Amino acid sequence: MKQEGQVGFQLLERMLGFAPLSLLLLFGPALVAVVQANAFADRFYDSMGVMLNPVLSRINVMPGPLASTLGGDYGVMAMFPFLLLYALPTILIFTVLITIYKSSGLIDQLSSRLHRWLNPFGLGGHDLVRVVMGFGCNVPAVVATQSCSNCSRGTCVSAISFGSACSYQLPATLAVFAAAGFTWLGPCYLAVLGFTTMIYLRLTTPLSLRLAQKEIQLPTLGQLRSPDWGAVIRDVIQSLRDFTMVAFPIFVGICILAGLLQWSGVLGSLTNILEPVMAAFNLPAETALAVVLGSVRKDGLAIGLLNGEMDSLKVALNSPVQVLTSVYLAGVLLPCLVTVLTIGREMGLSFAIKMIGRQAFFAVIFGLCIAWFGLLLSLI
Repeated sequence: MKQEGQVGFQLLERMLGFAPLSLLLLFGPALVAVVQANAFADRFYDSMGVMLNPVLSRINVMPGPLASTLGGDYGVMAMFPFLLLYALPTILIFTVLITIYKSSGLIDQLSSRLHRWLNPFGLGGHDLVRVVMGFGCNVPAVVATQSCSNCSRGTCVSAISFGSACSYQLPATLAVFAAAGFTWLGPCYLAVLGFTTMIYLRLTTPLSLRLAQKEIQLPTLGQLRSPDWGAVIRDVIQSLRDFTMVAFPIFVGICILAGLLQWSGVLGSLTNILEPVMAAFNLPAETALAVVLGSVRKDGLAIGLLNGEMDSLKVALNSPVQVLTSVYLAGVLLPCLVTVLTIGREMGLSFAIKMIGRQAFFAVIFGLCIAWFGLLLSLI
């Protein structure tokens, strides 16, 4: 049996020489997590609604501030189904798969196979592990770049900040697509995100750094091996701890903030101020809240776009292009606040400020391209 397993591993190693297969496997954990989380949410959504509707009915007759922060459009209980049915399953599935990749040696194999294909973008195969880690959470991925070479660390951090949609951003994106009736946009979004990230890196990485990557030789890799299931269990437990102790309190804070902004009328004023800006992207003014909240924390985009029942959008986005544009802007315009602080600590304040400005500029350019090229294509 053990010999048959080794034969299977050796066959897979040979197949990884086919670059498209390596790329598919690279994004496999994110794709599988998104699809399975969507299936989970579809199965249990109605039951969750039956349990929460009586609670929400009582909350919504409470005095103004309480009704807005607990219920309403943005309150904690109104957005709770998203956290439980989309975010948590996505995080757990991704954690299991990425730990299997790491403990089996598959991620190292993918890094080696794709090394030369990444050189034109200022990245090496050794940087790929950190970029993939960013799909779990950007913060530990940025910290892990300490072991990158001097010539690629800045590029790797930029790639994580711009293109690694974390396991809170992905379910928020998926939930928005599902509520809008465009579930098929999930793979399209990942493709657009990957494509624009490569363009961003190509245009912002100096030629000297891109050339330096070609001189780096990766060490000879060992064979693939069976996953360490103990490591999988430990990582899942750690993910649950982080979800409970870190992610959930921040999510509650964002819901309370959004509810208070709505109750106080600030949200309406902000919408009016940003209406011309959103119009440039062919989006309604109400989309501005999703962009603002998504810049604080990536699952904030769901709070800004989803209604309390999660079966439709609270913003009038009438086409797939509008939905894709709004989610792209909210997810890419700025890294989340915790990631910004981590980058500043790891790379220095000057690097962080320059990178944030650069990322915002290219996100706006790409957002405009998606909005207007998509509109033109829809008219053809």
